[in-house]
Amino acid sequence: MVTSLSGAPSGARAVARCDELGAAPYSDEPGLLFRPYLGAGHGATLDRLAAWMREAGMSARIDAAGNIVGRYEGLVADAPALLVGSHVDSVRDGGRYDGMLGVVLGIEAVAGFAARGRRFAFAIEVIGFGDEEGSRFPVSMLATRAVAGALDGQELDLRDGAGTTLAEALASFGLDVAQLAGAARRRDEIVAYVEAHIEQGPVLEAED
Repeated sequence: MVTSLSGAPSGARAVARCDELGAAPYSDEPGLLFRPYLGAGHGATLDRLAAWMREAGMSARIDAAGNIVGRYEGLVADAPALLVGSHVDSVRDGGRYDGMLGVVLGIEAVAGFAARGRRFAFAIEVIGFGDEEGSRFPVSMLATRAVAGALDGQELDLRDGAGTTLAEALASFGLDVAQLAGAARRRDEIVAYVEAHIEQGPVLEAED
């Protein structure tokens, strides 16, 4: 398995890492990939991504909505950041590269810059959104909307299929529900957002 960050940025390593995260303990069901928001697989995935981020030269943190954020500082501390990433949750059999590829490619890019001692006028943040797919609750993009400051608090009463509320799930995950609004980012903190994503169709494969 190609998971070490030695050498240049590697597409093969990015794919290998997606493959690694496509099975237990990063999935909540054996034999297939299912990584619902705030589940056990989500937690294990954040731990693994945090380790890779730090290895690549970033700091890593989990925000109040369960998103992972790796930060590579710019030439000036606390500079606005270019955000690079995608979602880390997965519906049942959603595919190993859906969402996750955009996160691990961001880590690869930062690893390459760090290896060359490159810094920029802006910081780079690699972000893995905990929920975009609606993988657990009956509303999608809960974690991305938290970052956008677009939650109104009523979402905390949403219930999953087992009757667990979002507020209860956040607390069980070790997050402070009262701090959820703190996941929101100010526009002056962000330069731009870039997301690499798999093609959800056969055109590129057919064209080769």
